[in-house]
Amino acid sequence: MSGRDSGSGGEDRRPSAGGPAEGRRSPASRGGTAGETHSRAEDARTENGGIKAPTGARFAAEQRPPAVSGLPWAPGTIAPMTAEGMAALRGKRRSVFLGRILPYTPYIIQSGLAVCTLLLLILFSAWYTSLLQNMREGLPIRWILPALLFPLAAWSSFRTYLRPADTVFLLPLETKMKAYFAPAWRAGVVGKLLVTWLVLLVAWPVYIRVQPGDHANLWLSLALLLGLKLLFAYGAWQEHRMVSSRQADLFALLRWLLAAAAVLAWFWLTLLPAASAIAAGAALYALALRFPAKHRVPWERLIAVERAQAGRAMRMLAWFVDVPTEDPRVHRRSFLSGAGKSVPWKREEAYRFLLTKSFVRGDLLGMAARLSVVGFVLLLLARVSWLGGALLLLFIFLIGVQLNGLRRIHADSLWLSLYPIPEDSRRRAGLHLMIRVLLIAAVFMWLPFLLTLPSDPMLAIGVLAAALVLAWLMRSSAERKWRKLEDEDD
Repeated sequence: MSGRDSGSGGEDRRPSAGGPAEGRRSPASRGGTAGETHSRAEDARTENGGIKAPTGARFAAEQRPPAVSGLPWAPGTIAPMTAEGMAALRGKRRSVFLGRILPYTPYIIQSGLAVCTLLLLILFSAWYTSLLQNMREGLPIRWILPALLFPLAAWSSFRTYLRPADTVFLLPLETKMKAYFAPAWRAGVVGKLLVTWLVLLVAWPVYIRVQPGDHANLWLSLALLLGLKLLFAYGAWQEHRMVSSRQADLFALLRWLLAAAAVLAWFWLTLLPAASAIAAGAALYALALRFPAKHRVPWERLIAVERAQAGRAMRMLAWFVDVPTEDPRVHRRSFLSGAGKSVPWKREEAYRFLLTKSFVRGDLLGMAARLSVVGFVLLLLARVSWLGGALLLLFIFLIGVQLNGLRRIHADSLWLSLYPIPEDSRRRAGLHLMIRVLLIAAVFMWLPFLLTLPSDPMLAIGVLAAALVLAWLMRSSAERKWRKLEDEDD
């Protein structure tokens, strides 16, 4: 064994340099590395005169962003609790929402919306030109223009993109939320103000032809609408903050009444009394807004409003393509509580009863009613020609497109698949309700043509017949589409 340990060749079988045996050498034998050790000790000093961390600790420190002013994030990072951070959070949420909407844009264009919009613009241009060229005597423009402007002046809404989890994670930052809500308030004011100004600019040529010497010139009217929009947007925001929902409803009603009174005073009174009355009303309204108790941030109300607005946007997309919709909003309409009582108490009519109640309490009824009212007002002006008939058909078509959403009501309900309801009862109930609503809307919007019945009976009767035929065609088209979609689902 000794020969194997120290053989004649003097072969050294110990580990090579750098191995474990090297660490057993005496300090004298490592004299060549003492300077290296001292150098490493010197390198352990910081670059700015402090003490540097050892190599392993230095590597770990390099993986952590350097601290800036005591904050644990890298330079250029927006702190979430600052004004810039809150604005960036809302911007990111807005981008996420738009990312859900924009992929459906090609399908919407392919559905015929672009052609329908172009047709609507052509019809409106032809009617508007005819109205200016053949201005009839006694046009009640001083009633028509305020009726068009005051809803736009009073209407205020804000997209906050708040989520239910914000009541936990953003609640500690409640005092910083002003920076989060400021872009929502500006966007809500600017967009609606531009629409209001556009309506005024389009209607102004008609107004000055009927009232050429009126004091309400264009620039003063634009300034008035700007002031009203700012005032009522502020009022709508304070309504959201009110603790009492009853007080919020009363102030919402006051906002709409004050908007109507201000616009009517502007177009009916002379300049000085109108300006004085509007200024006094605005001051009293702003003062009254300070009295009700308010939350600093009305979390639950803003989250509910945001959910309703997001759901409305998705339901509008659902007119053209199947999209995941939000939870439907339910409205209390006690004056329509009797709807559905005439439905027979039979198994095959059970879904028809449920659908009628859901329609009465849902958003589809409000959309159809608003379109019917707008169509009625416009047909009061355009009833004297066949262009009015084309306008009536256009509004029936728009209402029919909205009523296609009846198919998606309770589409994802588990209980309906468990109840013993006939397979085709859902389609039959939706089509039955659709044709009834279309016929009621068509007859209601046709009523202005009664005024032309003595002078031009062919126009009035022909327009009514065309409206009823289109309503039935919309129902037939929906039946084919729904049947095809049911076959694809199966």
